[in-house]
Amino acid sequence: MKLSSLSSVLWKHKWKTLIAIVVLLVVGLAIHGLTAATPPQYVTAPVESGDLIQTVEAVGTVTSDRNLDLQFKSAGIVSDVYVKEGQTVVAGQRLASLKAGNLGAGVAVAAASAREAEANLQALEQGARPEDIAISEATVENKRATLNGAKASLSIAQENLKSSQGKLTALKSEASTSLLGQVSLAVSLGNQKLTRTEQAVATIDDVFSHNDVQDAIVKDNPGLYDDMKKQEQLAKDALAAIRKQPIPTDYQGALQLLALVRTAVTQASTVVDEAYTTVSNLNLTNYYTADKRETYKSTLGTEKNAILSAITDVDTGVKTLQDASATYQTRITTEEANITTAQGTMERAQADIDTYQTSLAIDEAELALKKAGARQTDIDAAVARLRAAQASVARAAADYGDTVITAPVAGVITKVDIKPGEAAPLGAAITLLGTSPYRIEMMVSEVDIPKVSLSQTGSVELDAFKDTHFQLHVSEIASAPTDVAGVSKYKVKLDFVYPHPEIKIGMTGDAEITTASRQGVLSVPVRAVLQDADGKKLVRVVKGNGAPEDQYVETGIEGANGNIEVKGLKEGEQVVVLVKK
Repeated sequence: MKLSSLSSVLWKHKWKTLIAIVVLLVVGLAIHGLTAATPPQYVTAPVESGDLIQTVEAVGTVTSDRNLDLQFKSAGIVSDVYVKEGQTVVAGQRLASLKAGNLGAGVAVAAASAREAEANLQALEQGARPEDIAISEATVENKRATLNGAKASLSIAQENLKSSQGKLTALKSEASTSLLGQVSLAVSLGNQKLTRTEQAVATIDDVFSHNDVQDAIVKDNPGLYDDMKKQEQLAKDALAAIRKQPIPTDYQGALQLLALVRTAVTQASTVVDEAYTTVSNLNLTNYYTADKRETYKSTLGTEKNAILSAITDVDTGVKTLQDASATYQTRITTEEANITTAQGTMERAQADIDTYQTSLAIDEAELALKKAGARQTDIDAAVARLRAAQASVARAAADYGDTVITAPVAGVITKVDIKPGEAAPLGAAITLLGTSPYRIEMMVSEVDIPKVSLSQTGSVELDAFKDTHFQLHVSEIASAPTDVAGVSKYKVKLDFVYPHPEIKIGMTGDAEITTASRQGVLSVPVRAVLQDADGKKLVRVVKGNGAPEDQYVETGIEGANGNIEVKGLKEGEQVVVLVKK
């Protein structure tokens, strides 16, 4: 179709064309509106400045304590009953008591402790007497003198130790020079006897290496030979160990060497004896004849005698050296004893010094305290101890009081269910018809009960007296919950501030307790306060661009108007209460 023909057709149907264009525009706008994202809308509220009053509300009921069931607060045996049915009593009058046992004594002990604490406080406040200060000064001077005496003993002991050590060094040097020849002879003697003993042990190996001896041992007792060889090896090891010892240069070292040589030679002597016995006891064979046995016995016997002679020679050498060094040894032993004594005296003196220094420091500190007088912190601590003792008296008296029933209000005794000698009942022991005024009783939830405390004020609007608010104050809070339709609640009793004879028992109404109040604080609706994953409180503050930003805050009390106290915001700022999408 040509353009001119299309134009003519559109012109001919211009109204239909216009309507079609409008319809297309409307449809296009509708589709765009449905598909485009709708921005969220924020319901906000301003940060307000003003006063907040926090209240706890519940239904209140008018009750009375006129009919009171009185019971003991503790178990026990009834001691005395002081009233009868129909008797008129006054508030605080004793009605009955249990056998108190040790509770009465507990009150006396607690009272004595309180008196002692009070006396200690008075002593602190008055300070130390001049006589006490004089005694402390004398004690300090005595301790100083004792400490100086211990220091003098230490100095003398140190000088004695130094002198004895010098004498000992000189004696040892003199002994070494004087006995040098004797030491040389002793060392030579020791080496000679070691060599002769090593030869004797080697002879054992030579004898037992012969085939005829080995043949006899195998046929007779191989185990005995093995034991002997072990003992022989031990003897050889002992001799070899001495060879490794350094050559002594003084007489004491020489004496030690000869002692080691004698021990090793004696051990070798035992091995030679065992070898001699073994050869003597072996059974004769075709090879191991009687003549050969006698020959081996003679050889080992010679070695036995040689070793015994060596032992005798060593003993002689030891005695000779000891005799030569006896004079020096006595003097050296004396000086060593003097050194030990001086060291012991020094240790005792040092221990005494440490003890006396500590004791003197304590006495000096106590003297300074007495002269300085009590610090305020000490007085405060004494006051605290006195209060603690007085609290103990109160607790003991309370425990003792649990054994006594007293009249809480004035009234008439209507029933007595106890007798002396009986066990205290779990329920009412005495019933009292009192003259107490009416009260309001309300059941408070677990969430609200922590806010309630004694002497808080409140009011009640009874259904029978609309728009009249009777003033109240909290007088009693239950310590245990009461189940109300499956929900735990706590009973709170409030006394009327003024008498109202027009009120009747059983009337109900809306009661509230004022639990807290703040003046001139910032607040926002409770719904505006959120909580993050860490439990921190925050609100969403609308900024200049219209977008909210999270801001952390500190919260306080919740007001009866639905607002909550906040810190960290400014008055007039807008916070998000609700988000509409």
